Amino acid sequence: MENLSKRIEAVLFVHGEPITLERLAKFLGADKTKIKQAAEELDKSLSGTALTLVWKDNSLQLATRPDFTKDVGALVSEEISGELSRASAETLAVVAYRGPITRAEIDYIRGVNSSYILRNLLIRGLIERKSNPKDGRTYIYQASFGFLKFLGLGKMDELPDYGEFTQRLGKFIETNSSED
Repeated sequence: MENLSKRIEAVLFVHGEPITLERLAKFLGADKTKIKQAAEELDKSLSGTALTLVWKDNSLQLATRPDFTKDVGALVSEEISGELSRASAETLAVVAYRGPITRAEIDYIRGVNSSYILRNLLIRGLIERKSNPKDGRTYIYQASFGFLKFLGLGKMDELPDYGEFTQRLGKFIETNSSED
């Protein structure tokens, strides 16, 4: 069962959002009872670390322990109040030009997990998240009104072609962005 709990930990780490026990069972090829037992084992093994499992109904998510709220809050506050990082600008461009788009599609295009960046862009009001009409277990991301205001556009139709946009974004990043 220990191997299953480590597999659950890996999936939760990469997924970044709540996931149901049923979905974990499907991905990991185990029945729901074994998944629940392994998740409870994982929860116990995380005791004494900075991480914990958050349970709600039939879903769980890997999260930071409340003891570290101040430390994590300082980092998040700095990220949100600062200029857009290169990774944030890249993710924003993907959402603007390919949206509505799922997080998995964004991760595939970028080649890295984008959960943290998407959360920051949501908090900044540059993107919005809606339930995916094709799969109620996932979300789709798209540019928001805040995004239009950020770029000084009146509507999405005014969004420049990709080449022009990446040039403008590159200039913006060079002059305004901090390194990741």
